Amino acid sequence: MIQMQDLRYRYPDTGWVLQGVNLAVNRGEYLAVLGANGSGKSTLAFLLNGLIPHFFGGTLEGAVFIDGVNTRACQVSELVTRTGLVLQNADAQLFNSTVEEEIVFGLESLGLPRKEIERRLREITEALDLEHLLGRSPMTLSGGEKRLVAIGSVLSLDPSVLVLDEPYADLDCEATARVRRSLRDLHLDGKTLVVVEQRLQGVLEDGVRCLVVGGGRIRFDGPAREEEAVFRDEHLTPCYPERRRADATSEPLLAVRDLFCRIGKQEILKGVTLDIRAGETVALVGRNGSGKTTLIKHFNGLLRPTAGAVTFRGREIRPHRMAAHVGLSFQNPNDQFFKYRVQDELEEGPRRVGKREPDWFRDICDLFDLNGLLDRSPYRLSEGEKKRIAVASILTVRPLLLVLDEPTAGQDARLREALAVLLTKLTELGCTTVIATHDLEFAAAVADRWIVLHDGGIVADGSPEALQRDERVLRLGALGRLVANGGAVAFPRQERRDDAA
Repeated sequence: MIQMQDLRYRYPDTGWVLQGVNLAVNRGEYLAVLGANGSGKSTLAFLLNGLIPHFFGGTLEGAVFIDGVNTRACQVSELVTRTGLVLQNADAQLFNSTVEEEIVFGLESLGLPRKEIERRLREITEALDLEHLLGRSPMTLSGGEKRLVAIGSVLSLDPSVLVLDEPYADLDCEATARVRRSLRDLHLDGKTLVVVEQRLQGVLEDGVRCLVVGGGRIRFDGPAREEEAVFRDEHLTPCYPERRRADATSEPLLAVRDLFCRIGKQEILKGVTLDIRAGETVALVGRNGSGKTTLIKHFNGLLRPTAGAVTFRGREIRPHRMAAHVGLSFQNPNDQFFKYRVQDELEEGPRRVGKREPDWFRDICDLFDLNGLLDRSPYRLSEGEKKRIAVASILTVRPLLLVLDEPTAGQDARLREALAVLLTKLTELGCTTVIATHDLEFAAAVADRWIVLHDGGIVADGSPEALQRDERVLRLGALGRLVANGGAVAFPRQERRDDAA
């Protein structure tokens, strides 16, 4: 079904991203593609539906065949029924005015009969639990909901080869389970699947064959369940340092009181009250669409409350005063960039607030492995690299309150470990951190306190260990379990490896 022969590729103005790749995937195989950030995983995905070379350009040597068709010889539009690609950045894939129009757009473009379109729409929305979103604009959805819609829009086309780039990023545990079930069913029905992922647990359990990419080459190709040593050697699973308890003050740094937020006709937040104390590291967790991203956008004034109040150090939040005090890294890093060079992006914040610290700037660049990217455009990087730059650009300002929205999405194990180490160091320096995340393993590694949101309100507030045993919270489906070893609740290993940072 898929053949790559002596493949080499480089984007315009870059070195070789892929070097001498030979790959054959049989019809009906389930292939999991793993590797560190920048290893070439997404580039492989772009090759499978013709985005390379027809959209990205660059230099392509060798050949790619999909079901016997050379991708050079036909346009992307001609490959749509052969290869369906779910992009890593869901926002780049959504452009219709409603979720329903998004899912049926491709079907209508193919001229399918109305009854067939309605049948496929019904099956996809039921499988991914999207019925309640059909009338909503995709732009009003949470990051996880957008990803489900993007997956649904591609699944509806029933392509011969289905390629998904980071499909589980931004998804809560229930949404992840729904997508996994759908992919397993498609595999059983004979569909050829290629799944690019950083979250290994589901991929390794479901994928029959595993590809590990590193340095533009295939490092391993074999059964997914039989090569744990390879995953350790390639550092594909994180090992977090011991969590240190914060010495938080009793006075709140940020206070939220009876906060309501309505966007259009949708009431997102419903009477939220909470305190964030100086020196804490707090994780906001909960299902997709529970209100996490909407809530943190109130912390620096990006959103104004419909009712209620948010104060910082006892004063009402005003956006123009917050830049030096509250740093917010967006869930989608593309929304955060406005410079054409990475170095300019990183230096702009400190320049504007008068906090230039050359030593700190170098430390951040070293920690996030950005020195080789400083002269590149942030818009031309991988989604994982973009996320690193977005978080680093906030940290260069040294804010009093650091707010991170899904900071580990698209990040490999080494960068997740490094971020955990950094947050520990920032806590020791007096920084306060709030993390909105579905990565419960990371949340348990860095945060002593979790706040659980559900349906626009807070349903629990406490330690991760206590909340994982709270049957009321688990019954709501507001919080997934950290599952390991056949279903037991497990928390991250507390010993630190020598190369963890």
